[in-house]
Amino acid sequence: MVMPRDPTGDALHLALASYHKCDFLLTWNIRNLANANKFAHIRYVNTLLGLFTPTLVTPLELLGEEHHDA
Repeated sequence: MVMPRDPTGDALHLALASYHKCDFLLTWNIRNLANANKFAHIRYVNTLLGLFTPTLVTPLELLGEEHHDA
């Protein structure tokens, strides 16, 4: 299962970001969203549905390496 069963959490956030073609979906959730092991499946499903796939990142990834130690 890629997303939890609760449709009002991660799945809703991903659906809204995909529908509105957001460049990034910023999340601390590395279990379900910002998870490299699940990204290919998320992109595959979005492609089948004709949806844009935002880049799924944590705030630290978005800031870049130089800010991790700050």
